[in-house]
Amino acid sequence: MIKNDIKSLFIAGRRWFQKLYGNTYHTVAVTINGETTHSQMTYGYGEQYLQTAHAMLQKMGLFVDCNYWDFVLWMREHREIAAHTVSDVGREKDLR
Repeated sequence: MIKNDIKSLFIAGRRWFQKLYGNTYHTVAVTINGETTHSQMTYGYGEQYLQTAHAMLQKMGLFVDCNYWDFVLWMREHREIAAHTVSDVGREKDLR
């Protein structure tokens, strides 16, 4: 699959802040053309979930020819088919 084959791309991130140690973790669900893939729990805060999604897409053979910033630019240029959202959850088990 190449970028031109993408009819829809949706990235849903979830972040959890570990109060005891002050760390933030996230998970990502990437849905391409109706098929969803999930990431493992990963350390990272802010928009790190987008970098995780980019890495997941590269492992699938997509966006291998562009870096993270080119990927973000592609998402902005293709808002009619590409979207992302993130939510903060209160418990670690809500990341799954």
